[in-house]
This record gives sequence, structure tokens and C-alpha cells, in this order.
Amino acid sequence: MADRRGVFAVFLVLTWLTGLSLAAAFASAAYGFGRMSEPERTDLVSLAIFGVMGLVSQAGLLLAPWAVRRGSAPRIVAALLMAPSGIFLSIFAYEGFTRYAAGSPIWAVAWSTYVAGVLVYVVAYVALARGRFGRRMQGDRA
Repeated sequence: MADRRGVFAVFLVLTWLTGLSLAAAFASAAYGFGRMSEPERTDLVSLAIFGVMGLVSQAGLLLAPWAVRRGSAPRIVAALLMAPSGIFLSIFAYEGFTRYAAGSPIWAVAWSTYVAGVLVYVVAYVALARGRFGRRMQGDRA
């Protein structure tokens, strides 16, 4: 069986890399939209605000590695914080698939980001539901 610390380290890197990537994608998309719609009012302060909004939207995923080693209350809070972003990522991934099937695919990088995000969210939800990576209980084996 895999070393628990090694699995946790991979889980930590995977969730943080995905959460920060999705937050950066949100910030850059919102900033780009602001530059198109109101270029005179969109500046670096706007980018910082969008960056904070992106981090807040991924708060559950960023907290998942910490919560998975705690009791059930932190795991439930992290799962609830993850729910909106997880649902929207799933919708976007599904929409990308249906557009591909209909013959008008979305940008491949965007669709692969959605699918990767959904997969990481699924792994994080499973880890939160199972409560793994924490201290072993007395009756646990291997």
C-alpha cells in the first residue's frame, strides 16, 4: 500500500495547484471581460479584486487537505464550500462535451481545464467523505 504521507503530499499539491489555477483563470477571464466592456475603469486594482474573488471561489478546495485530517465538521464545511464551484465545473465540462458531439467544440485548453478540475474535485470529495490521511485509529489495519 502507498505511503500515507506520499499520498497526502500528492493530494495537497493536486488540490492547491488546481485551486490556484482555477482562481487565476477566473481572475484573468473577469479582468479580460472588464477590459473589453469598460477599459477605462479596469485597472490592476480590478485584477487584484478578481484574484481575491477567484481564491474565495476555490476556498473549499484549498482547505480540503487541512480538513481531511480533521473531524467531520471541518470536512463538511470544506465540502459545502466546494459545492458551487464543483457544480459549475461539472456543467462546463458537460457543455464542452455536448458542443464537441454537436460539431462545434470549445477551446481544447478550456475543456481540459474543466475536466481536470472536475476530476480533482471528485478526488477531494471522496477524500473528505472518507476522512483519510489522518491519524490511524486503534482498530485500523494496513
